[in-house]
Amino acid sequence: MPTMTSGNGAFTPQTTTDNWTWDTQSANIFGKVIAIGWGGRLTTSTAYRTRWTRPTTAAAGTFTALTSAYHQPNYTSFGSRVGTFSLASTLQADPAGNLWAQDWNAQGGVGMIVMPLANPWWCVGPGNTGALNGQIACRNIAGVDASGSSYEVTIEE
Repeated sequence: MPTMTSGNGAFTPQTTTDNWTWDTQSANIFGKVIAIGWGGRLTTSTAYRTRWTRPTTAAAGTFTALTSAYHQPNYTSFGSRVGTFSLASTLQADPAGNLWAQDWNAQGGVGMIVMPLANPWWCVGPGNTGALNGQIACRNIAGVDASGSSYEVTIEE
């Protein structure tokens, strides 16, 4: 399966919109998140909390794609996409529904998780529409400093 990495660097997060959303926009797309990462570049100690979850209502509206790095030279186009939407997804209240949630310090704080081979975060295209299908979102619930953090996702489809 081909892989790609996408994300936001030197990003200004909001607590009401997603840092990124992985959207399996076609009914024929089936893929998995195999790694996530986050990091801070602030010069003072600042508490952040970031969560990764399946929205109960999908993000919609105008889609802005994030630049992707493709890991194989012959696969430079994917069926799914990573980006941001003009209409944010609806998430369950934290901590319900978290695939992962992390409190961290944006003054140089950094993290990376590589999923176990037998337990990645699977996502199936909107042919299976409804709650908790078709998208995975990354959002801060604390921490909104300008250009102060980065969020990445590596996907295999």
